[in-house]
Formats: sequence, structure tokens, C-alpha cells
Amino acid sequence: MGFVLAHVSDLHVSDFGDTFHDRLRVVKRSVNVVAVDPAMYDVAWEEAGWRVVRERGKRGAKLGIIDPAGYLHPVPSVKESNGMLDPVERAAAKACRLEARRASVLAEHLPSPGALRHLFDATPRNSNVRLLRAAAAIEEAGADAVVITGDLTDDGAGFELVEAAFRRWKERGMLFAVPGNHDLYLFPMRGSGRPRPTHASKRAAWTAFASRLGLELHASGAWWRALPEGDAVLIGLDSCARPQRRFFRHNGGLGTEQLEWLREIGKRPEFKAARHRIALLHHHVVPLPHGVGKRTPSEIGMRLDDARSAAEVFEEVGITAVMHGHRHVSEQRQPAGSNFTILASPSLTLGCRSGDDPSFWRVELGERMHASRVRAPVEAMEQDDDPSESPLEALMEGALERTSEVSIDVDD
Repeated sequence: MGFVLAHVSDLHVSDFGDTFHDRLRVVKRSVNVVAVDPAMYDVAWEEAGWRVVRERGKRGAKLGIIDPAGYLHPVPSVKESNGMLDPVERAAAKACRLEARRASVLAEHLPSPGALRHLFDATPRNSNVRLLRAAAAIEEAGADAVVITGDLTDDGAGFELVEAAFRRWKERGMLFAVPGNHDLYLFPMRGSGRPRPTHASKRAAWTAFASRLGLELHASGAWWRALPEGDAVLIGLDSCARPQRRFFRHNGGLGTEQLEWLREIGKRPEFKAARHRIALLHHHVVPLPHGVGKRTPSEIGMRLDDARSAAEVFEEVGITAVMHGHRHVSEQRQPAGSNFTILASPSLTLGCRSGDDPSFWRVELGERMHASRVRAPVEAMEQDDDPSESPLEALMEGALERTSEVSIDVDD
């Protein structure tokens, strides 16, 4: 058997496992409470740094859930809590649920198989929990290395859980990744359980993560690694290196600096000698339909702007395979007029836009490259449209969000 790569993409982990693609996440934005005035609020419940606070001296007093970092979370309704009547119990139950699925908590103490089944059964839509279930399938597939082609996080937070889920490969220096638009771009018009990050904070989080993986980033954001065990060279490209022009534009671009860098790497003897020369990026070089019999979507605001130039350089230097994610579509093809094979990976946690379940590519590198699709042990989730594909809807949601941005939920 040859050297085996697992190609995964679009993990969408987050602080608490909620995602932009899950409509349940479009909620009021969190507020940093900073300090709770004891003259105005009582602490009705407290555990592991979480507090449920209640306004003093009023009937139907307002309640709020405050996490260990000082951010406010809404209290669920009776309906959302399966008929639980006591508001403090509802709030405490939600706090415990959030804490158990927190990326930092899961990363520090990975749950046992039994505990993971319990977490998944209780919240099957949680992307943090779904990632841990899917990671077990990658281990069973006998992967020697794992490559992740972007959108590791849903909004720039949760890299520590990715490291923990793929720890056995990270410790051997066999975990590789490139960033995606969710890792580096901003999503200002959607709800979130946390305050908005910035371009700088997202870039810093990605750079620190790449450093922990041992990836030596070029000034352009690219990296490369020779894998003698697989007679291969990996080329990591940052398709989000260009500054985001508009909030609704999640187009990618490699830019001339990365393409010139790739030309120089293509001259190196290690690159020329490798049988398999694999380019990794997040955005797609060729538009993809979302299933059999479906048309390719317009992809306004989602495409790779310099795809033609990228493909020309790939041909010029002799790239043999291009692996990407972004569109949550599973596809293998060799585009007309090219000599490289494309492997598009769906979301490992959310699934494929065709409605198929989450999966990854098991890629065996021998005399030839052989790729087979492996299903993850989680069912597909109905996915929301990308923010850039529904600007009117996103604007309306943003307007609604701003009207209630700082309120504490009133209990039923």
C-alpha cells in the first residue's frame, strides 16, 4: 500500500460549535457585560465560571447567562428547553451544554467514545462534536497524513480543537492546512455567539496555528513541504491573501506574488523529482455543480478571481493534483485542457450541497494517485446559503440584529 493522504475540508468549528450555515445560529449578538452590579443583580446560579444573573426586586425579572469570559448568552424559552418551566434551571442547563461543547474544553479533555455519543445524541447539529466523530473515521482509514483545505473554523475561533482532533498527525508533523474565507474574512451581517473579530485578529490566529503545525509561511502566505514517503510535494496556497474588498465578497485570489513564488518552487530539484505535485487551496479553480443533473451556480462573490492564471501556472510547473474545499461539494475531475486532477472536498461536518452525507477523500499515493470517497459517521445537515449569495436576506437580518443587539432576554 502506498502513502495515504486524507483530504478534508470545511470543518467549521467554533467557540461553542454553532455555525453560520445553521439557521439556528442567527441569534442576537453577544455583549461583553464586563461587570455585574451586585446592587442590581443577584447571581442565581454559578458553576465553572458560568453565572446566571437575575435583576433584583422586580416581577418577571430579566435573566442572563454570562460565560467565563464575561459575555452574555440568551436564556432559552420553555419550548426550546423541552417544557422545562423554571427559568433558572433552563439557563443553567444551557450553560452546562455550552461548556461541554466548548472548543477549548473539548480540546483539553477529548471525550471518550461513550461520552462523545452522548454529546452527539443530545446536540447532533454541533460542529465541534461532529468533527470529533468524523476524525475517528479518518484514523480508521489508515491515513498517514491529513490535509485540510480551508474553513477550519466558522469565524476564526476554535483552532485548538482542530489540533486536538488531529493530534496524532500533528505530533508526527503530518498535519497540513491552508486558510479559507471563514478563517480570514469577516461576516458582519449574521448573528454570532461572540463579538465580531477583525481581519487582523483572524490573520493572527491563523498564523499562530500554522506556526504550531510547523508550516513555514512565505511572505505571500504560501508554504511547501516535500514528502519523500509519498514521493510527493505539497504546495499550500492562501487563496484569501488579498484583502477582502466588500463584506459580501468572499471571492478568493492567489495574486501575482504567490504565483511567482510557485514558479520558483517549481524549479527546485525536490519538486521536479516528485511523482505527485499537489497544490492545496481553499477556493475552486473550476466551478462545480451541486450534484448530478444540477446546473453550476453563478457563484457571485464566491469564485477564485484569478483561476485562469492559477491554472496556467499549475500547468507550467507541472502540478499533478489540485485539492480544494469552499463549495461543500464532493467532486473528482480532470478539467478539459489541463493535466491535473481536481479533488473537491465537501464539509467534513456539514456534508455536501448535493444532500450527501459528510465525507473526505482517501488518497493513496503510489505509482499512480488513487482517490476514494469515505463517509463520515454523521448525517448531512441542511445548509444555509452563503452570506454573499443572499445579500438582501443578510441585510435584513443585520438590521434586525442591530435593533436588539444589547438586550438581555426576558424569561417566559
